[in-house]
Amino acid sequence: MGPGLIGHELVKAEFTPMMSPALVEEYDIREPADLLRVPMISPDDHWLPAWFKMAGVEGDFDSVRSFARLRSQGLEAAAAMAGRGFAMLTAPFYADEIAAGRLVQPFEAVGWDGHAYYFVYPESRRNWPKIRAFRDWIVAATQPLRDRQRSGA
Repeated sequence: MGPGLIGHELVKAEFTPMMSPALVEEYDIREPADLLRVPMISPDDHWLPAWFKMAGVEGDFDSVRSFARLRSQGLEAAAAMAGRGFAMLTAPFYADEIAAGRLVQPFEAVGWDGHAYYFVYPESRRNWPKIRAFRDWIVAATQPLRDRQRSGA
């Protein structure tokens, strides 16, 4: 963070492959290497090789079938729910979709490269009513996400 700024960590930018339940069945996904047969959403995502390496999977990601390069987690999640492939997503953002069965996380393995999402504002404005109100709300609203990440759930 730069000088004169205050930041509050909201959620770790963890990543894991996620996809529609139908694709898990269609491609008979049982182990991480099975994902190499599934179209990848945004295969140039830097989280992709990091997760596969963590899961012990070697692969030539340049030759894997690609659905599209969307470069937006929201769009990638929508494509994954539509059955277009799997995407590397931050699972806590999609708790409702997981609960509703629109997305699944086929493996427990979750990567983290040390990054997080923050709410940042100038220190000189920390007591402005709008900033204080939004800060208090967003820090409280994201507390369950941080609690789940700390507990490993």
